Amino acid sequence: MSPNSQITALSLTGCGKFLSSMPKSVRFRTLTKELNRLKKQFIPKIKPGHFYSPRQLALTLAYRVLAHAEIEAYLEDRVWEAALNAKNNWDSQGKTCCTLICLLAFSGQMMELPPDTLSPTKPAKKIPDEKIKINKKIDLAINSFKRIIDQNHGIKEANILSLLLPIGINPENLNIFWLATMNTFGEDRGVAVHTSATSPTTIRVLNPINELERVEQIIQELLKVDELINDLMR
Repeated sequence: MSPNSQITALSLTGCGKFLSSMPKSVRFRTLTKELNRLKKQFIPKIKPGHFYSPRQLALTLAYRVLAHAEIEAYLEDRVWEAALNAKNNWDSQGKTCCTLICLLAFSGQMMELPPDTLSPTKPAKKIPDEKIKINKKIDLAINSFKRIIDQNHGIKEANILSLLLPIGINPENLNIFWLATMNTFGEDRGVAVHTSATSPTTIRVLNPINELERVEQIIQELLKVDELINDLMR
């Protein structure tokens, strides 16, 4: 083995140990438990070069859809957990954090200058609370983020950014190849739910091995995101 190969092998081994030793949130452990359950229930026994029956391929397609749903639910639950943690720390201790700042920054509120007076002479000029009270601004930001979560339908890059950036995840920490995989997974899930299971478009590239490998790749990177969220909540 060449020196470069040895370095690569050591790096990959070290990375694997790092991933396995990273503390997982309760929600992440629930996700992996559910994905394992789906694997047992829907994925046929893997045999290289094996011909899968129409029933087995239909079950594999169901696995794709249900695995997508579990990952989507995990992301929505986890970011809301982070948002509530930031809000509770503010309410109970007056403590600010990166998540709280980012929730405000991505809430769509105008960053206006303070008013000239708190006692305008004309009643019609009364200043709304959301323009002068930080607690009100924070409440509006939390409510805005909850609407984003409630209206989320997918795990493509646009969905992920709308969920992760407002809680303070640095975009530089998001793997662009992972985001591309999420886009493809989201598109393939759309094909599965909007196309007949017997359609050649659906069946042609369907393979249980590929479905499992893709979900495993997604989960490996999602574990890093889980750790980033843990860091934000500390």
